[in-house]
Amino acid sequence: MTKIEAFIKNIQNESVSVSSLLREAKLIASGLGQSDFLKWLNLEIEGYKSDDNYPKYRSLSGQMKGWNPYYGWVPVIHKTSEIEKRLCTRSASQSIREIEELLSNKAGSYEMPYPASVSDQILEGSFKTKLSMFISRPALVGILDSVRNRLLDWAVELKRSGIHGDEVEFTSNEKKEVQKIESKFNIGKIENFHGNLGEGNNYTGEILSPAESFWMKAFWYIFIAFVIVVAGNISSAAILKYILGI
Repeated sequence: MTKIEAFIKNIQNESVSVSSLLREAKLIASGLGQSDFLKWLNLEIEGYKSDDNYPKYRSLSGQMKGWNPYYGWVPVIHKTSEIEKRLCTRSASQSIREIEELLSNKAGSYEMPYPASVSDQILEGSFKTKLSMFISRPALVGILDSVRNRLLDWAVELKRSGIHGDEVEFTSNEKKEVQKIESKFNIGKIENFHGNLGEGNNYTGEILSPAESFWMKAFWYIFIAFVIVVAGNISSAAILKYILGI
């Protein structure tokens, strides 16, 4: 079995993680000298930065909610559907490995916090609190599926072009042949890349597990309440001691 055939087999095996496939693809692309394709692979392996261009499949839609200390997360009502669409469409910046880790906890939805500066603008003139966008599990699974499909398209195109990797390293003819197909898979053509920031559109962000987020908040609320109670008891004891002279 050639390198490319083995790679295609791994792509079709759902038990092989997408992060592992990306590393395997990086070795193949490096051997073939596909610098443009390597840029995309590295972005998926390492994660995207705020000034990077994001592929369309990393654009997520969800529901905005605000944190109420008494009722937990409550939906935010928007004036128009256009405003809601603009504010509730964001790009996921995390690496594929981080997304896989999030999905491993089997949660049904995930939290994507808005930066404080953005929350303040949205809540201008009203009660200030934390805002987050909640996205469904299938939305994250869709990112992994999109990357897996693009790796398959790339590998199939390599095989169709006669690039197999029979030897320890790719032959000079294979390296020459791959230059003809590289333009199909360069970073600008993987799929409709767009600017992640701009006039009022796509905010990027990291995704959290809602369970982790909730229990972390609960921990701090309980801890603060405990400190207040203890401090109150100490103060009360000191006052009683002073009054009673004991």
